[in-house]
Amino acid sequence: MAIIFTSTARNPEILRAVKAGKLRKLASKLYTDDLTSSAEEIVRRHRLEIAAHFYPGALISHRSALEGNVSPGGKLHLTLPNAVAPVRKLPGLEIRIWRGPAPQADDARTPVGEGKELFTSSQARAVLENLQIARAHGNDEAKTLSTAGLEQWLDRYLRIFGIGWLDKLRQQAEGLSAGFGWDREQQELNQLVAAIKGKTSSYRLTTEFMRSRAQGKPFDPERMTLFGTLHARLAAERFVELPKPPSNEFENRAFWEAYFSNFIEGTKFSVEEARVIVYDREAAKALEKKRPEDAHDILETYRLINDPKISGEVPKDKTQLLELLKRRHARMMASRSAIEPGVFKTTPNQFGSRMFVTPELVAETLVQGWPAAHDLPSPTARALYVLFLIAEVHPFNDGNGRISRLAMNAELEAVGQARLIIPTSLRSDYLTVLEALTVNSNPEPFITFSRNLINLNSRLPFGSFEQSLKYFKETGALDEQSQGFGILPAMFGAKT
Repeated sequence: MAIIFTSTARNPEILRAVKAGKLRKLASKLYTDDLTSSAEEIVRRHRLEIAAHFYPGALISHRSALEGNVSPGGKLHLTLPNAVAPVRKLPGLEIRIWRGPAPQADDARTPVGEGKELFTSSQARAVLENLQIARAHGNDEAKTLSTAGLEQWLDRYLRIFGIGWLDKLRQQAEGLSAGFGWDREQQELNQLVAAIKGKTSSYRLTTEFMRSRAQGKPFDPERMTLFGTLHARLAAERFVELPKPPSNEFENRAFWEAYFSNFIEGTKFSVEEARVIVYDREAAKALEKKRPEDAHDILETYRLINDPKISGEVPKDKTQLLELLKRRHARMMASRSAIEPGVFKTTPNQFGSRMFVTPELVAETLVQGWPAAHDLPSPTARALYVLFLIAEVHPFNDGNGRISRLAMNAELEAVGQARLIIPTSLRSDYLTVLEALTVNSNPEPFITFSRNLINLNSRLPFGSFEQSLKYFKETGALDEQSQGFGILPAMFGAKT
């Protein structure tokens, strides 16, 4: 589908096509052969082509340069060095024209067909533009981002590239502002940078996340929004609460929880080998010699689960939260000095498409996100929230999945409920629902998985090791290729 611009030579041809039902008019001098999509959708989809046709060589500027899209008010802001009509109104789009300096060497060039082109303000120029004085009239929309919107944009890049990026941006802006005569804007930027760094400044930061950054406690506001989405959904859900199991099952449950939790993370031993590592210290020496770190992971995970002094310990305050996570991690990963046991990560980490919280934001994101768990009335909801909080922040170089599941089960054990075990066969389901929540902010797969997991755990037999092993073999719980006891089909509404 295309848009067609009229010209004196083409007018008769276009009018015939309109009469024949092959084209339709969108606006003055603008037609399309798309006869089904709404005019608003077509115009927005082709906005750059339209802008380049009517304003060749124009600069996408101000808030549009930072938003990278049509503004919430349906506007596209352009800058031209020469005065033209200030507004072009189209279906679903209003093009606003501002008079200003021509594109510079650092402004991005975008070819838009037929030999036409547009430019987009460099980040340094766009920030200066958004620090200009701009007052909207009535219900109109300003050409600049709000103070909070600009802080949010800056914070996003600071989380990715660090404070050095901000210093470089300010330096680039100095060269531009000197050439443009934008002294006031440059001074405003200098004060903004000083405020972000926590220095004396006349600039007043307006957002909580940026004020926290200025105090040396930066956190991830987008993750806080995500945690809020999950929290609201968990608050509306009612889970079956599993009672505390008989004491004669504790040791057997601890073994299976440790075995499955490590297998999910890629520490793969046969059940028989894991039994030797946990229960036969003399026979375990041969296995530990071959794979000392993996063997230690299983043994220490088991000990953490089976140790009543820490297995059901939940933090009483924010300080204890960080200390408890580090203490568990230091014990579990003690044999892996390369990953710094008990120390929060210093380099970013990810799993597939999941990019986790950057190192400098780890502590405060945990501290900011954790208190909300106590607002959830259901112990199971609290446990699931804590699981995702820690898994999503991913505070350590390795071992994060096991640490998050230990924290989840500590919440349950602390109130006298059964710990939840995730068998190997559910690994794919488990990782998929976490990713759906991270990438799509969609908590529904996670909620469905959790309900099914609780139902499954209510039926798992732990009277003896032999009984459990027989059940897990018969149901395929030990099989990495299992279909997850039908949880994924149920999750997406298919009949099983």
